Amino acid sequence: MRILLAEDDRTVRVTLRDALEDAGHEVVACADGSRARAALERERFDLLLSDVRMPGEDGITLFRHARRLPGCCAVILMTAFAAVEDAVAVMREGAHDYITKPFDIDELLLRVERVGEEARVRRALEATATDCEPASDDAQPRVELVGESPAIAEVRARVAAAAEAGVNVLVGGETGTGKELCARVLHQSSARASKPFVAVNCAAIPGELFEAEMFGHERGAFTGAVERRVGRLAAAAGGTLFLDEVGELPAEQQAKLLRAIESGRFEPLGSNTSVEVDVWLICASNRDLRAQIDAGGFRRDLFYRLNVIEVKMPPLRERRGDIPLLVSDLMRRIAERRHIELPHLTPAAISALLTYGYPGNVRELHHALEHGVALARGGAIDVAHLPFDMQRGVASDDSRGAESQESYTPLADAVRQFEHAYIERVLQSVEGKRGEAAKLLGISRKSLWLKLKE
Repeated sequence: MRILLAEDDRTVRVTLRDALEDAGHEVVACADGSRARAALERERFDLLLSDVRMPGEDGITLFRHARRLPGCCAVILMTAFAAVEDAVAVMREGAHDYITKPFDIDELLLRVERVGEEARVRRALEATATDCEPASDDAQPRVELVGESPAIAEVRARVAAAAEAGVNVLVGGETGTGKELCARVLHQSSARASKPFVAVNCAAIPGELFEAEMFGHERGAFTGAVERRVGRLAAAAGGTLFLDEVGELPAEQQAKLLRAIESGRFEPLGSNTSVEVDVWLICASNRDLRAQIDAGGFRRDLFYRLNVIEVKMPPLRERRGDIPLLVSDLMRRIAERRHIELPHLTPAAISALLTYGYPGNVRELHHALEHGVALARGGAIDVAHLPFDMQRGVASDDSRGAESQESYTPLADAVRQFEHAYIERVLQSVEGKRGEAAKLLGISRKSLWLKLKE
């Protein structure tokens, strides 16, 4: 991230510049506001980090000038306690954050990192804006597993191996993690990509209709069967059959499914003729099927038939670094489907999306963006346009009068929540190696130990 640092105190300026550069940022340091203003006018920065009280031009004047420039960058103001009211006032005008002197450099680096995450979201949205031509109704765009985290990289590796082998796959994971998306990526990565992909929600099929839905039926096979119907297995012939929530199948239906898998043949209801079918079977469940086996709720032999290769979709809390990429991808898809221009997000809305816990995983993130687009009605999506759960702890300036104070989290608590999530993410990325994590975080091993202890 490119940072413009404006600080008249040489010791503070050099210390901050070194710390920011050690954290991997590119820093242009200026000794007063006038020089910083000139740098803003000739170069583009992701962040302006400025002292409030400086000779020549103070930080507040510098911030207001930065706001008027094209491609306005985020702003964090550094201020003595006596000038906090000034900093709060300019936050109402759109400043990103402020920090009170004297401050801990680790705390400042965490706030800068949050700005970096938000800048990545904005850049990704800008990069996809030119690709948002409305798609035709007949278009079948390819789907992909979005993200760069180690967890999603592991999923991609397993998907590639399973697609090449063509063996049965069991996709596990919490609700909303993208199990059907994974199944579709498996299908389009395989030699069967040009053949049908048929998805079946096992939880939505009544037990008495399972055979008719799965195997099909002849006319007159039962009351109401007024015409012949092809079952899901036959519809997927040559392609892929995706059984979602397979753990919901009752024992009787599990036995019938197992027979069809083992023999590769089935008989439609009302017919004495066996039908041979070649399908690739991918199943998914948000349940622990091994625990269901131990409890007698799922057949062990069926489990091993389905689970030749297992793919685990990680929850969003274990891949928080992918949130900016997911926001970009989902916003592009929403814009394409609604035939609208790519919506914009305010910094406060981006911050809310980055720090939320997501018990509903990627599905909840998608819902939040749909919610924001609908309420913003063509304008920029702000915190007030997001679901209420996401508004807690981060509120836009425009929504402050409309929200009760109970909706807010104290600033110190919000910072601690973000710090906890970010340290957890870094530790996961280096497989728990604290020395590497401390280096990536730009803090000492002792500081990391103290934060983990806290």
